[in-house]
Amino acid sequence: GCVALREGPEGSLVLGGESAVLAVDARDSFEPRVLCQRPDRTSATRPNDGRVDRQGRLVFGMYNNYHRAGASAAENNAGMFRLGPDLETEEILDYRFRCSNVICFPEGGDTIYFCDTPTRKIYAFDYGERLTNRRLVWTMPAALPGGPDGANVDAEGFLWVALSGAGRVVRINPLTGAVDVVVHLPVSSPTSVTFGGEHLDELFITTRGPDGGGLYRMKMPFGIVGLPEPEFKVNDDQQ
Repeated sequence: GCVALREGPEGSLVLGGESAVLAVDARDSFEPRVLCQRPDRTSATRPNDGRVDRQGRLVFGMYNNYHRAGASAAENNAGMFRLGPDLETEEILDYRFRCSNVICFPEGGDTIYFCDTPTRKIYAFDYGERLTNRRLVWTMPAALPGGPDGANVDAEGFLWVALSGAGRVVRINPLTGAVDVVVHLPVSSPTSVTFGGEHLDELFITTRGPDGGGLYRMKMPFGIVGLPEPEFKVNDDQQ
């Protein structure tokens, strides 16, 4: 699943759950309100990675529940969708995949990054009505276990990518594919990153089990700062 900020009082969030995209208030009852049912309800998929674009729409990719083993093993049956302020979803990528990750946007908002994790390849696309002009940004080295998971883009346009299974977060130059920062963690599976702190100069890293499950924070080096996280917007008549 995924979590993002939602326009409204402090604590307003949008969650990508197993069967629906939900609005919740983290400072109140946390009682969920369904914004939309998950797309592709006839396939064995669920929402996975997602972020709000610079226009305030939620872009999220699906996850093949059985991509490792089972009825749909190795099947490219997951799509990428965008939820707008009218709470209507549209599919925006012209091919299917297994496990969406690395969805994030630079400051200008006209590029999107994406990885189908089993491929271990991160791509950039032109971002508009649909995703176009795919080009390879980075391939995870064969010597590293695991695969790319959640990611974000800093103010210099560089990607920070959690490498789940490899116990690290890397900073990638999207123009050259060069890695200029490596953050080693005491657990094997970081899952995502986001920026925080008063000056957006801190990196927060989520992790998962079996040895993780904690939240880590680090001061970013060399004066690097992040970008403010956009909020998901809903039309007044949909509130």
